[in-house]
Amino acid sequence: MIEMLLFWTCGLCACVGALGAATVRNLFHAALLLGLSLVGVAGLYLFLGAHWLACVQVVVYVGGILVLILFATLFSADVMGLVQRTPWPLKVAGSLGALLSAVVAVRLLQIVLANAQQLDRVRGKPGVPDVIDGSGTSIGDLLTTSWYVPFLAAGFLLTVALVAAVATVQRFRRPARQPQQPAEALRG
Repeated sequence: MIEMLLFWTCGLCACVGALGAATVRNLFHAALLLGLSLVGVAGLYLFLGAHWLACVQVVVYVGGILVLILFATLFSADVMGLVQRTPWPLKVAGSLGALLSAVVAVRLLQIVLANAQQLDRVRGKPGVPDVIDGSGTSIGDLLTTSWYVPFLAAGFLLTVALVAAVATVQRFRRPARQPQQPAEALRG
């Protein structure tokens, strides 16, 4: 019973955090909601028995990537989301993207539910390899052998993208207003 409650709590945190990060206008709150979603996904990894992957999720994504996103967010000119208004074509494109994502999610759920019994029968047969063996060593071996270079390249590209975002925001940031001095002070 407690496992089921924890599972649904992790799932709810992952979904609510992701939806909140995508819809809230305040960039700082969006980054924090992204962190909630990442922690929820790490909890789901624990339920899958991938303890090593859950630790990587917390250390790399929550501890590293999220800190970089928060750092870049604090350099943004419009953290509160007050100045910019979203143009209507972007709203329409976002709505269509959300609708398409919902259709794909429903279809995937239908496929999973239709094939759930067949998957249970196949898993019990000998000779069917399981990628996640429960200890997480197979994923760790993949990330430190054949997928090592792509893993590092993805981290490097994320870092370059965040530094470029900060540089772009700094370039377009308005200069701070100087207090106007009285005309008498300028004459003297």
